[in-house]
Amino acid sequence: MSRLACDPQRLADLARILRSAQNEIELQIRLTEIGDLAIPQVHSYLQQSLNLLEHQETRVRKVLNSSFLNLTNSYSLSFNSTAYLLNRWVAHHQAWWSDATHGEQTRIDVFISTVAADPIDAGRLIDSTNFLAPLIYGSHDLGVVRTLWLSATDPQTTSVSTAGDRIKRLVETVFGDHEWHTAMAPSWVDIHEQSRLRREIREILGEIISPWQLQFSGLASEWNWSSETGVHYLKKATESADAASSISQGLGMAVYRNMSDLPNNEIERRQRIDAVAFSVGVSTELLRQAKVQQARMDSHHLATLLAIPTLVPLKLPWPSSLVINKTHSLVAGQLDTTSETEISSSLEMLQQRSALASVAYMAVFNAAITSGRLENVNDDPSAELRLELQHTVDSLDNSTARGQILADIID
Repeated sequence: MSRLACDPQRLADLARILRSAQNEIELQIRLTEIGDLAIPQVHSYLQQSLNLLEHQETRVRKVLNSSFLNLTNSYSLSFNSTAYLLNRWVAHHQAWWSDATHGEQTRIDVFISTVAADPIDAGRLIDSTNFLAPLIYGSHDLGVVRTLWLSATDPQTTSVSTAGDRIKRLVETVFGDHEWHTAMAPSWVDIHEQSRLRREIREILGEIISPWQLQFSGLASEWNWSSETGVHYLKKATESADAASSISQGLGMAVYRNMSDLPNNEIERRQRIDAVAFSVGVSTELLRQAKVQQARMDSHHLATLLAIPTLVPLKLPWPSSLVINKTHSLVAGQLDTTSETEISSSLEMLQQRSALASVAYMAVFNAAITSGRLENVNDDPSAELRLELQHTVDSLDNSTARGQILADIID
């Protein structure tokens, strides 16, 4: 490990390999728990291997996130020059934003591409630059931007606090006041390219925050910000349909990861389970609201298009105008899918929460085995563990909320 620590790139590769091996063994463990395929002895060996891999991964992550690899002692001369040149160029080239909206490669594309795929250098570039906006909007090739931010916030190689620092700056820059380009002459900026950049940045943002979405609400204290602020930004992100899709797809893995490592203290375990359940409630509700809002906007746009003919002065007699207006209202009402979306999205939310409750159950059960509270998967859980597992399911798949939603739908 000491020799590997001198080569952060190999260390980051090792972390990814260890995580991949853990995922494969976890799959095999689940297979050994199914019906006739259950083989207790094989399951025990697999669990021992998984524990060993998790121990090694923990050691690797500690080194990756330690002060040994801080910026002041950077091993990479090329990285230092990239960060320096980027800051210097942006400071003396105020037209960088307009350059990025003209469809051609910019110097920022070159700067970012040199470090984008490396988790260590990508994170250091984000942390060290005085100008974060260029790392989001300054590159014409948004594939490079996506690689940069996903590398720097990957849960497999990034600590919770480090990811929090970077993602908080990211959402504040995306949704904050863009003072760095409002003063530019409009003729400098390609409006279509600017619109494309904004739209695709929102899509990328959904992928970036997806594995960390629980830290936007119930686990906000881990990032040292308020849940109100986090939920505000999460809601803004779900306004993009593609971002909302990424957030929805990543919710299961986020729940499993945050439930798999529970505190030893019983009270703290219960508090973490409740916090994750609260986060699930927030995410699923925001996703439901986003679908309803999108349907409402689509219906509004359609109604506006249908109303255009009625605004043209056709000089028709009054009765004919009334017929046209009535027909327009009837067609718009028939094509309005808002009410159907409200019902379908509510049912989808219930199904999603039920599925997530199963994921959380499995995570808490595996955490009990890892911590030694349950020695073997085939052993009967203690009364305390059974209560904890039941509480986990009840918290995520809340029967009160389920009843209220169903009552609203039937009403």
